[in-house]
Amino acid sequence: MIFHEYSLIFFTVLAQTAVGAYLLVSARALVMGHDIEKINSYKIPMFFLWAIMGLGFLFSLTHLGSPLRAFNSFNQLGSTWLSNEVFFGAGFFVVGGFQWLLSILKVGGTGVQKALMVVAMVLGCIFMYAMVNVYLIDTVPTWFNVYTPLSFMITMVVGGLLLSQFVIVTANDSHFAVDRNILILAFIAVAISLVVTVGKANLVGDIQTSVAKASELVDGLGGYLGVQVALLLGGLLIWTLPMLNRSEVNPVNLALALVLILASELIGRGLFYSLHMTSGL
Repeated sequence: MIFHEYSLIFFTVLAQTAVGAYLLVSARALVMGHDIEKINSYKIPMFFLWAIMGLGFLFSLTHLGSPLRAFNSFNQLGSTWLSNEVFFGAGFFVVGGFQWLLSILKVGGTGVQKALMVVAMVLGCIFMYAMVNVYLIDTVPTWFNVYTPLSFMITMVVGGLLLSQFVIVTANDSHFAVDRNILILAFIAVAISLVVTVGKANLVGDIQTSVAKASELVDGLGGYLGVQVALLLGGLLIWTLPMLNRSEVNPVNLALALVLILASELIGRGLFYSLHMTSGL
């Protein structure tokens, strides 16, 4: 069973997807010089982004056993990556969510909302950096390698690109050039994802201790990897179909693609946790 750490699996994948999408949507608003009316027009589609982020945090609380223990995670702020992850993740959620609330209430000028966007973007980047470092443990050879940050980054980019396009299309702020450029980036990111998946599979095959082989920690590892890749490519195909048919990209199509790609990422993250092993044991 690869989903024994389901709370962390869902938390990391959903959080990375939401942060990636927020960075892209906010960066576009800043670069395009959106006025307050345009920013406020995103209030409904941005609900889905924050719902995904909120769901991710709910899953993280289930990992604690008791939600009241969440406050203990701040005890080592500044000295442990886990405390930093929780703090900056909460900061991103609060600041970004507050900016979204201002757009709902239609209060706060363009300068205020854009300033909050910038702060939330910085917090989101630090949040992702801390999350990666939580798992770079030198006594866990299946995690302590370049594929951990690459895998986390790919989830943020692929999931973030798709969710950001869903937000933009739902806000009726998209056109052919935007959709085309997002898809080009998506194809590049998916290609890198496939290379990383193959590379990590080869690395796992070479890792072993005196008592265990990493490749034997998960029964049917090859089958899981096959399903992960199939879901990823299936999601990419559905994502691409409107462009191939020269029709408008629609939220329903993007939502279905997002479900498939998130399922692919969840399987990959399940394998990540299931391949945990300690050097010498």
